[in-house]
Amino acid sequence: MSGMDFFGHQAQAQAATRKLVILFVIAVLAIIGCIYAAATTVFVIAERGSAWQPEILLFVTLGTLLIVGLAMAFKTAQLRSGGGKVAELLGGRLVPPETTDPQERMLRNLVEEMAIASGVPVPQIYVLDQEEGINAFAAGWSPADAAIAVTRGCLERFDRDELQGVIAHEFSHVFHGDMRLNIRLMGVLFGIVCIATIGRILVQVIGRSGARSSNNKGAGGAVALVLFGVALIVIGYLGVLFARLIQAAVSRQREYLADASAVQYTRNPRGIGMALAKIGGLGGQLHSAHTEEASHMLFADGMKRYFGGGFATHPAIEERVERVLPGFKRHLAKDPSMESAVAAIAPPVGAAGFAGASAMAGPARTIDAGTLVRSAGEPTSASVDSARTLLRDLPLDLTAAAHDPQRAPALVLALLLDHHPARRKSQLAPLAQQDAALAHEASVLFQARMQTSRRAMLPLLGMAVPALRSLPSPTRAQLRASARALALADEVLSPFEFALLRTLDRHVRLAGELPQRPPGRPDSLADHLTDATVVLSALARVGADDGSSDHEVAATRAFAQGMLALGMAGAAQLLPRERCSLVELERATEALGSVSPLGKRNLLAACAAATGADGRLSPDEADLLRALAEGWDCPIPLVTTPEGTAAAEVVTD
Repeated sequence: MSGMDFFGHQAQAQAATRKLVILFVIAVLAIIGCIYAAATTVFVIAERGSAWQPEILLFVTLGTLLIVGLAMAFKTAQLRSGGGKVAELLGGRLVPPETTDPQERMLRNLVEEMAIASGVPVPQIYVLDQEEGINAFAAGWSPADAAIAVTRGCLERFDRDELQGVIAHEFSHVFHGDMRLNIRLMGVLFGIVCIATIGRILVQVIGRSGARSSNNKGAGGAVALVLFGVALIVIGYLGVLFARLIQAAVSRQREYLADASAVQYTRNPRGIGMALAKIGGLGGQLHSAHTEEASHMLFADGMKRYFGGGFATHPAIEERVERVLPGFKRHLAKDPSMESAVAAIAPPVGAAGFAGASAMAGPARTIDAGTLVRSAGEPTSASVDSARTLLRDLPLDLTAAAHDPQRAPALVLALLLDHHPARRKSQLAPLAQQDAALAHEASVLFQARMQTSRRAMLPLLGMAVPALRSLPSPTRAQLRASARALALADEVLSPFEFALLRTLDRHVRLAGELPQRPPGRPDSLADHLTDATVVLSALARVGADDGSSDHEVAATRAFAQGMLALGMAGAAQLLPRERCSLVELERATEALGSVSPLGKRNLLAACAAATGADGRLSPDEADLLRALAEGWDCPIPLVTTPEGTAAAEVVTD
């Protein structure tokens, strides 16, 4: 695996954002200086002033900042709705959940496997139908609004292993904060290159008006403005060079990290190695008008390399393949075909084969804070194998319902129905009054749900998210209201019900609800002691209720363990049940989402200490822990036993 944990990747992405700001400021200052020089030169040529004119410098500075700022704000607002908008700008088509196309079906299966293995709902999936070049990307502000997109060339040229390597690479960008950095970079670059666009417009407009003018003096002024417009074009293209340098400086190293993560996730370096080799031989160029501004987020170069690759947004293909398959360059020196060179390399020991059910077998495991923290955002091949097994074992009717927009709402409600017949009947009665067909379908799917294990419940919900997103906004609103009513019908909210409601609120948004953007400056965990106290109290009480004879003593002990791991022993006391209500827990979880990556690491360790105080992780604790971590954008991949007990997947170095 790569030499940095999930939270280290996140912190590095924030450091790269600060680097981006510095480079952007330098680029804007350079552009202001060049525009001022061009403006004063025009005035000197027209004999209307000297080379030093502070009024012009002030005007140029304010004008440039206004133009660049407005352009950035426009592009950021355009992308505000998340990764799907980026995919649509590049010509992407949303793949329907119920697609029957064999290539799209394989793509969806791979994305579902990786999402379930990682502990996140399935993201939006797009195909760029008009692009024959082999490429892919992930876009969005966070995993809650992520989109995975591949070109038609990807689907037609890759086999399953190769496509899996590419999808795993893109999921690494989803987890490690790269998407957020990339989408901010799109806004910055648009602001920089807009100067060239203004120059072209100025040349065209003034040139046409000057051609119609018969006044020599006016024509001379027009010529001066045209010259200024030409200067803006030149300066604008210098800005483009700045932009390319910024893209290269920010994104190159992160591609190496994503390649390494893909190998960790799939345990198959040859898959991503052969995918890169095919791109090296066949090309990954895109033809969209927006390729340049999004080139840094692609799997491989989407544009031709210039100046020997000095301005390229990605490392050379040969270097990337060599890192995942050592010895590749040696074989390439003998055979110029990249694909042949990859095929000539013996598979690394342990790269082939699957763990299958063995990854999920065995007795219930104990957990510790270090293991849980290391697992966050870092699914292993065992996690992917477990996800594949889970998908294979699901009843076909449940899988079909998860992919069908008409049946997915009933599936969600079926997951909330009580096992006890009388309580289930009381849940269904008000639902049947609103929609008898929906209540009947939920009852039918409940019977199918009873044929599968507890561990499949949240993955099923995650699979249904794309179908739920495709519903009209009023239908989504009604579903969220009905789900909340069913969950609270017995006036007690279980951890699974909390996890389900949180998933719907975060991932099945209504019209006008935009994804929450991470704060520009993250908070310190120390500033959220009250919120952390609510979360740790809730976790402590869930664990105590699960098996201890003395609930209050066990909960107090678990809470103390959590506070000790947080480094705040004695700073707060276990809260009573009413202080850990749904409303309080939702509020605290939302507030803690603004904590820094390293603060989240400590928070997650404290949560693990609280849930693991009794040496085991119950299904209720696993559900609540997963919902909290996913809400903080640090998802936990869980390996589960056939009996339904879940444990954090161990990540080895």
